[in-house]
Amino acid sequence: MMQRNPRMVAGIYQLGQVITSGPSLTIHTAYNRNTGDVVGLYVIELPPTMDEGFAQNLLQPLERRRLVQSPHVVHVYDWGIDGERAYIATDPPRGITLRQVLDMENVDLPRAMDIARQMARGLVALQAQSVVDTDLRPQLVTVDIVGTTDRVQLDDIGLRQLLKQLGYVSGQRRDDIGYLDPGYAAPESISHGMIGPWSDVYQLGLLIFEVVTGRLPFVGRNSVETGILQSTSPTPQMAQFNHDTPQALQTLIERALAKDPAQRFPNAEALLRALDAIPAPGKPPAYRGSTTPPDALPAIGSTAERPTAPPGKSAGLTSEMPSMQVEDDVTLRETLVGGEKTIRRPALSNGGPAPEEEGVLAYLYFEQEGSESQRFAIKHNYVVVGRLDPKRGIAPEIDLSTVDPRMTVSRQHARIRYEKTFFYIEDLKSRNKSRLGELTLLPFKAELLQHGDVLHFGSVRLVFRVPGMKDVPGLKEQ
Repeated sequence: MMQRNPRMVAGIYQLGQVITSGPSLTIHTAYNRNTGDVVGLYVIELPPTMDEGFAQNLLQPLERRRLVQSPHVVHVYDWGIDGERAYIATDPPRGITLRQVLDMENVDLPRAMDIARQMARGLVALQAQSVVDTDLRPQLVTVDIVGTTDRVQLDDIGLRQLLKQLGYVSGQRRDDIGYLDPGYAAPESISHGMIGPWSDVYQLGLLIFEVVTGRLPFVGRNSVETGILQSTSPTPQMAQFNHDTPQALQTLIERALAKDPAQRFPNAEALLRALDAIPAPGKPPAYRGSTTPPDALPAIGSTAERPTAPPGKSAGLTSEMPSMQVEDDVTLRETLVGGEKTIRRPALSNGGPAPEEEGVLAYLYFEQEGSESQRFAIKHNYVVVGRLDPKRGIAPEIDLSTVDPRMTVSRQHARIRYEKTFFYIEDLKSRNKSRLGELTLLPFKAELLQHGDVLHFGSVRLVFRVPGMKDVPGLKEQ
């Protein structure tokens, strides 16, 4: 008897990198052998006693979902049953989640309004195919930088309901994909009332409120209290949290968040029309100073102290879904996120100390045997640190290939940003991690970078220096 290849699904999809994995659901990148396309593949373990015909019926709503065609909605290409597992093929993952954007960036009003309109367009496309009860949480919305603008996409494919029907027991954690989070739920969803397009309007109102103000409108001390506030509390004034909020937007949100579904916008199309009628507060600011798109780099303006890791320990990875383990997926990010960028090579100086170059914001010094042997100039507000890979078309601004013979640096290892006189560094989910002094950087979490700081990218040790600044005793790592 021929043994089934565990890396092949339905004889079509060759499994690639694992994005997330858990007891019931694993999300992969996969290669479609029939079309040659890279896809996102959701693989769900079915209960051993479940009848295949019953499982097929549970997947049937995906047929309607497959009809949705919009740049603001992840596309479902295929689905089916393969033995004791179900699979769903979608667009491959790109960009970062709205949750990460909200946690790491200061989203101004023009950008918030643009994100809101794109989410509404996605919801309009879903409702046009009678797809309702969409799971609208920030971790299920993708923000991808295309040039200097955001491309926003709704990523829900109905997994919460599907997992519930398959007997999945939610971990009752906010980032659990099977959890009905009362902070992002309509009152009728919490009370098991009638669900319809008006419920999605409410959820979208919650998201718009959070994108504009940086917080949710209804937050209790626990999930039960949050649910009560969701059903009884009036909508707060957004201007309390964002003084630029126009009254027209406040009026729109109050209607979207009406407790009585009959008082809300009847559907996403009506809400979108109201959004479009609000005068634009101004164009989202263009990213200046670099030919490389920042790829949703955190716009952190805080000067707070960075955290230090406990002695003998390093900070670890975090995940959008705490109930699932996130595995390193550097290849995915490089091929799907960075593959179409136009990137410049850095200016590189060999030998001993060299005069400072005009237009340089800072340098990364590679020191060998106590002397400066090479330095890498940071000339733009956004630079990627990594390793040149001509075959993949990847050329980071700071190419460490010449000082990394062991190839411990990922192709896109880390990113440095300059904003309002401050520098920040962020790890890009590198294979061998990035360290700032003794602190191991968390993926996609920006940390303040100061003159004299010692950085490690894989096994490469560099010193960050700003022209004109003097070294402070005790600042450098010994």
